[in-house]
Amino acid sequence: MKANKLARQRRLLLGAPIAAAAGWPLLAARRAHAQQKASLLAKSMAKIPTSPEDPEWENADALDIPLSPQAVVKPRVYETSITGVAVRALYDEDRLALRLEWGDAAEDSMKGGARAFRDALAVEFPSDPKQGIPFFGMGEPDRPVTIYQWKSDWQSNANNDVSEKYPRMVVDWYPFSGRNPGEIAEAANYGAKEADKAFLTSWAAGNTLGDPVLQAQRSVEKLVARGFGTITPVADEQQDGVANAVWKNGKWMAVLTIPRAQEKFTFARGQTVPVAFAAWDGAKGERGGEKAVSTWYFLSFEQPVSAWTYAAPLLVVAGAAAVEVAGLRGLRARRSIPGADRSSGAALRERIADFRAKLTRRGKRGA
Repeated sequence: MKANKLARQRRLLLGAPIAAAAGWPLLAARRAHAQQKASLLAKSMAKIPTSPEDPEWENADALDIPLSPQAVVKPRVYETSITGVAVRALYDEDRLALRLEWGDAAEDSMKGGARAFRDALAVEFPSDPKQGIPFFGMGEPDRPVTIYQWKSDWQSNANNDVSEKYPRMVVDWYPFSGRNPGEIAEAANYGAKEADKAFLTSWAAGNTLGDPVLQAQRSVEKLVARGFGTITPVADEQQDGVANAVWKNGKWMAVLTIPRAQEKFTFARGQTVPVAFAAWDGAKGERGGEKAVSTWYFLSFEQPVSAWTYAAPLLVVAGAAAVEVAGLRGLRARRSIPGADRSSGAALRERIADFRAKLTRRGKRGA
């Protein structure tokens, strides 16, 4: 019985540190798995990749976002060809990069006439997350959203102006464009010194959709919305989105990069921010409200790992081993002392017997 008790104590002391050492990584893995299920994890790195085919993206967390037809407000659409977008995220000291991949049977960039439309994809998040989560459909009056929209025709703007979009057009003369009679005036010509931008009214009025200079610089438009029908581009000097996209084998792959420092907040390490997505298929005539959309998902920014994170498991195991050694020494010491294995009950009975014997001896002396 005494040997079995000692054996059980020894197994307990030996098993405790082993269980602790084995359970630590399992607990960490379980937490990481749960975090990936809850949101997309943006990992930190020294320099973000800007090409969608960069091998660095293979090490990034990925999340498949389902998209559904926008059927809340007019113009509604009840069927869309784009049903989802695969998203990966990385960030460095200054910028956040999102790699976006979605299926699209054809590459469309508004070439071919007035009935041609663009492929596009947009990322949305609250303009100020401290105000709470707004409605994912273009925000709310008191809780606006910021939107970055990539446009396929802006990416190819250098070779996608008037003559490319309308290949069968005929022209006699465009006055105030700086071009000679018989020459097609491209949008950028109206910004020349000898031209007058007032005759390209959308550009003169500040409409980014008619700004050839902005479109030549970037393929992403930054906008703010406070509800349906309120979407507005930010000023030219605040346009800070950059994208690089390629279409291959029926699939778009794009990397959208934006500053971590926004107007009302900064994408901070350890922070989680709601994000939503939308996509347009130009071949299906989708534009404006006719699009595929997602509800809110969550983007979490990885917290840099400190040295303590790696040292803590080792310290736990070392502490458990020290307790184990001390316990084993104690067990050995008990075995080496005569009578140390006796039970507490036997010791009590022995003391009672000694006490009775003393009383008996005193009684005899008194008689």
